[in-house]
Amino acid sequence: MQTEQNEKFSKKPPVTPSSIGNYLLDKLHEKGVRHIFGIPGDYILKFNKLIEEHPHIEFIGTTRENTAGHMADAYARMQGLGVACITYGVGISIVNSTAQAYVESVPTIVISGAASDSEFRRSRRLHHLINTSVTGERDTTQLEIFKNITIGQTILDDPETAAEEIDRIIDLCLEMKKPVYIELPRDMIEAPIANHPAIFHNIHMGKSHLFEKEIQKILHASRQPVIWIGHEISRFHLSDSVLAFAEKFHIPIVSSLLGKTTVSEHHPLFLGVYNGELSSAHLLDYLKDTDCIFILGVILSDIETGIFTAKIDQTHQIIASKAEISIDKKSHHNYCFEEFIAGLQHIPCDAPFRNPAKFVREKVSFLPEREKKITSPRTFTCIESHLQPGNIVVTDIGDSLFGASNFVLDKNCFIACPYYASIGFSIPAAIAVQLAKPAQRVVCIVGDGAFQITCTELSTAIRYGISPILILLNNHGYGTERPILDGTYNDVGNWDYTALTKVFKGGVGYKITTEQELDEALTKAFSDPQQLYLIEVELGQTDFSIGLQRFMQLVTG
Repeated sequence: MQTEQNEKFSKKPPVTPSSIGNYLLDKLHEKGVRHIFGIPGDYILKFNKLIEEHPHIEFIGTTRENTAGHMADAYARMQGLGVACITYGVGISIVNSTAQAYVESVPTIVISGAASDSEFRRSRRLHHLINTSVTGERDTTQLEIFKNITIGQTILDDPETAAEEIDRIIDLCLEMKKPVYIELPRDMIEAPIANHPAIFHNIHMGKSHLFEKEIQKILHASRQPVIWIGHEISRFHLSDSVLAFAEKFHIPIVSSLLGKTTVSEHHPLFLGVYNGELSSAHLLDYLKDTDCIFILGVILSDIETGIFTAKIDQTHQIIASKAEISIDKKSHHNYCFEEFIAGLQHIPCDAPFRNPAKFVREKVSFLPEREKKITSPRTFTCIESHLQPGNIVVTDIGDSLFGASNFVLDKNCFIACPYYASIGFSIPAAIAVQLAKPAQRVVCIVGDGAFQITCTELSTAIRYGISPILILLNNHGYGTERPILDGTYNDVGNWDYTALTKVFKGGVGYKITTEQELDEALTKAFSDPQQLYLIEVELGQTDFSIGLQRFMQLVTG
């Protein structure tokens, strides 16, 4: 797939001949990949072996293909590119996590093994085959499925073009920040690859500066602007440019849920997470007088806008995303998003704005009452009081997300999936984040429903010596669904959760019922970075954080 943007091509010296599989691995390593996630299968086994033998990339064996996809997603959010490899057909459960990466703009690569052309020609009755009516030609059913959830696809079935295709598909993934799909027939994995002059392109830029005078005019006419940043600013590595623009004009910053920690939340210009009527009182009070808003890289979805209660009807609106730019409701296409954002900091500033917003960030304290039963709001207060600089918080959907949304964290220290909202994301994500950032402790907050979906990855964490702190909010079912429409379908079995540390032969488990127990367990966990901790917090079925309570009020009317 080629982009429509203008390109300039130049050549590098020919590469040294190698196999298709080794060339692919070397290219991934060149782009920063140090771990690949997946499950072995006979169509992909030779590639798994190449990974095992590669001096700089480690294969991380997961318990499911879908969790391998979640790990690749989270790894990419931290490291810049994530990779999962599966076998043909049965590995297709990875489509869920790939779809999430697609809609939340995460550059991941799905590598799928496949049967050889000779096998297809010999018989249509191949194991894992999806379309059994095919005879004499390759089954493209899986390829067609991935066309809907990836930005580009390729089948590496020709040694003469394989290198060029590998370069093209990886570059496309990184350029567009979307997943791509690579199908690798097993007889091609060790096939010698043809020499080729590696081609790369530089995107021609030069249109976005035309907006600078228009934006300067808008700023001159504004009294109290604000910048609302989303996930695309982080994905395209543009946070420094946005911050330079904000500091130059002294414009306050808010973030979306998906864009949380795009900039450090300790920065004096940062006001908080803007989520419509779910936002804090001080933020809503400031925004009611805002007459100019820069919406940069934000998905204006129901969750991100607080069920569409976000105020985006200001006199002046500058909305920019990878898809388009809109200035005061006039849309512009075919421009470079990255150049537009980078150019904001170069707009001349006669005098910075007087920023009336004052947000004092005091260290959260927690004084436990010894025998008092723990509640959801107090749980989140206790967690935040224990957080240390550089800790990375990973949350699942529901109370885990909304309860942690107002934590004040360092830059790039929050991971969640509030747009696609795939339950069970947090546990595999926490493992991948810890692999990507081994010097930073990961704190995972997950509900019992989500935990039961992907908890087998605790075995993966223990196997590879990964030691996050997992805080399990046990409210006995799918708590987010109960206020919408309750029934027995919202219940889950009440496991002996902490006993899983014995089942998986590693980690430390605590079952918590009181404030003092939680405070003591977290004190122990944060002082012991070498151990995985599973801390189960016993809560009532309708005991929700303040954030989730507000969300439910909007959802249920």
